[in-house]
Parts: sequence; C-alpha cells; structure tokens
Amino acid sequence: MEKLDFLIEYLLKERGESVERIPINEIEKKRLYRGLVNLREPKEISLEFLEAEDLFLQEELEKKGITDVSTIQTVKENYPNSALKNPDKICLWRGDITKLKIDCIVNPANSQGLGCFSPNHNCLDNQVQTFAGVRLRLACNEIMKAKEYHLKTGEAIITEGYNLPAKHVIHTVGPIIVWEVTKEQEVELANCYLNSLKLAIENNLRTISFPGISTGVFRFPKDRACKIAIDTVDQFLSENREKMDKVVFNLWDEEDVKNYEGYIANHS
Repeated sequence: MEKLDFLIEYLLKERGESVERIPINEIEKKRLYRGLVNLREPKEISLEFLEAEDLFLQEELEKKGITDVSTIQTVKENYPNSALKNPDKICLWRGDITKLKIDCIVNPANSQGLGCFSPNHNCLDNQVQTFAGVRLRLACNEIMKAKEYHLKTGEAIITEGYNLPAKHVIHTVGPIIVWEVTKEQEVELANCYLNSLKLAIENNLRTISFPGISTGVFRFPKDRACKIAIDTVDQFLSENREKMDKVVFNLWDEEDVKNYEGYIANHS
C-alpha cells in the first residue's frame, strides 16, 4: 500500500492537512484517497504523483477486471426478431462502464464540466473522474477555460480516458427535470446522444457506450429517456452505418433492463 499512502500523503499536505489522518484499514485509505481526489481543484501537480497514481489505478483496474466491447453481443444476436434498423450495431449491456474496454464512454457531466466535487459521491461523473485519475480533471479544465466553465445542455466535449480502459471519454450535459419534461428537454436529451456520436465519428472512434443520461439525479423519467436514446441512436446509425461499429447502452439496474428490453420487444 506504499503507493496509496504516498498519494494520500501528497493530497493531504497539498491541502495543509495532517498526514495523521491516514487510516490503517485499506478500505478506509481508498475512500480517503477518492474523497481527496474528488475535492481537488484542477491545478498543477507533480509528475511523481501522476506516475504513482497511474500505477495504483492500473493495479486496481487489473483487480476489478475489464470487459472488452468485442465480447458484448448485439441486439441482432440476443433479440433476433427486433425491428430496429441497426440491430447488428446496437447492444444492451449491464455492467460497470468504468471497466469497459472500448473506444469511448460517455460521461453524464455537469455544466461546469470539471466533474463531481462531492467526496465519494456515487454518481457516474464522480466514478469516471476518480478512476481516470486527476489528469482527467486537468484536461477538462483546459477545455472548459475557453467555454468560461459553462457546458450547454446537449453539448459534448472529448478527452482521453487516461487510466480507464476506454481510450476516450465524451462528456455531455443532460437536461435537469424540475417538474414535468418539456419538448425542449426531450430535444436536449436527444442532442446529448447526437452530439456525442458526431464527436466520436469526428475523432475516428468506432465504438461507444452510453449510460442513461439524465436519468439519475437529473430526474429524467427512465422510460421516456430509453425511447429517446434508442430512437436517436438507431436513426443516426442508419445515416452513418459505415462510420460506427457498436453502440452499447449501459444499463444500470433492473428498471433499465426492463425499459430497454421492453422497448426493443415492442419494436419486433
């Protein structure tokens, strides 16, 4: 645990806090490390820290295991009666998107575009920033400077994946639902998928995985979000078939499975 101790000590000293905070238990150490990374502002950091973090995160990833996109079956294979236009290029998969080896994953970002600063929060944005390492927030910061730290709803930006098995991360901001979903918000959600796909193609990325954008703390109803996601992606693939090999819908829970499988079945 020497690397982990070094990382925690560095981050504590950087904040002017005592290294006596470092716990003995490994689980507690990892929680403290993650919390400190989540809190850290995007500022200069030593090469020694980055190299140690890379080694630590790659070791952790090896322990967790990786899923290669090539092993994920398509809708055509699993639902042969599907009437989707592109069942050979669309996949449903329930798993941890931060362990997916693929050209790019899509991160449901916030409008600041720098990731979740809430220590150990369970949102996907927090997980992506944590397991990619602090380089990801630094890269996002360079992009967001030019945007005055405001990413428009439906807009997308791209970074490398750093310590994730995904080569790249596309960050997009979904609509936040306060009361009822409006037509404008439905368009904004569709734009999250469209702009992410366009950005992937512009960067010659042929495989991409989407989580359920806006269906968590942003409160977009999961069933409606599912329909928008599938319809938008299927239509885009019809217009760009030769430019994309696989689009993976990453399903978070049983409700997602029910919605996506049910919608595909209703299109049979």
